[in-house]
Amino acid sequence: MAIVLAVLSALLYGWSDYMGGRATRHMSVLRVTLYIEFLMTVSYVVLVVIDPAPFVLRDAIWGAIAGIGGVGGVAAFYLALSMGSISVASPVAGVLSAVVPVSVGIAMGERPSTVAMVGIAFALSSVVLVSGAMSSRRAEVTMPRSQLLLVVASGGLFGLWYIALDVAGAESGWWPLLTSRTLTLPALIATAVVLRHRLRADRVTPIARRWTFGAWITILVANLAYLVAVRSGLLSIVAVIASMYPASTIGLAIFIDRERLSKTQWLGVGVAGFALVLVGIGA
Repeated sequence: MAIVLAVLSALLYGWSDYMGGRATRHMSVLRVTLYIEFLMTVSYVVLVVIDPAPFVLRDAIWGAIAGIGGVGGVAAFYLALSMGSISVASPVAGVLSAVVPVSVGIAMGERPSTVAMVGIAFALSSVVLVSGAMSSRRAEVTMPRSQLLLVVASGGLFGLWYIALDVAGAESGWWPLLTSRTLTLPALIATAVVLRHRLRADRVTPIARRWTFGAWITILVANLAYLVAVRSGLLSIVAVIASMYPASTIGLAIFIDRERLSKTQWLGVGVAGFALVLVGIGA
């Protein structure tokens, strides 16, 4: 079940990234992020009320730390996607967000099976291939330095999100998700107050609302799926699968934006599927 939920989270994380990136082409990154975080907070409040669990301070703190990684990663990633090709930026962030939790999971004593470890290696390789880093068509992987820095930052922050939610105990229910907004939402509101003159310049169009709504609902379900998955499986496996979200992001970019992939990038997609099979067998 953990593998299935991890795959679901990867699929929905990728869709959310694509939709959020498209929304930032019509509204500012700050407004898009603020809207999504407000909707997420309301959703988590409802979940805690409907399915109550004991409030554990330690887990609440880890939830807050996860929020820093999640919201910071999303904001950096949305801004990066607004600067250039989705099919390049997304995989680079994906491989970074996988390496961090895998390293931490193994350091914490997790010992995946040999088959699963081979699958993890293939999964990391697939993200590198899909990113176009091994492609001879250099135009596909060129990105501005500022975009590259944002992508690197987002990958590291996403890794923090994966790790912190794993450390938070399962007995706290949905509290870690709710407390993940205790620091980030006030910070976003304060930023919005300071930059309110910029927000006034935003044109909130119907298409921007639709992309933002889509990003919210998909990342909400993805977070729920990931939290349940990491509580019943190994961080080093679940986080790697969740970090394969670039495949679904690129799928939408190909289908909607008609972005084109090289043969090397298509090979990466195939390797990703093979990696999932290995991880599933070895889990």
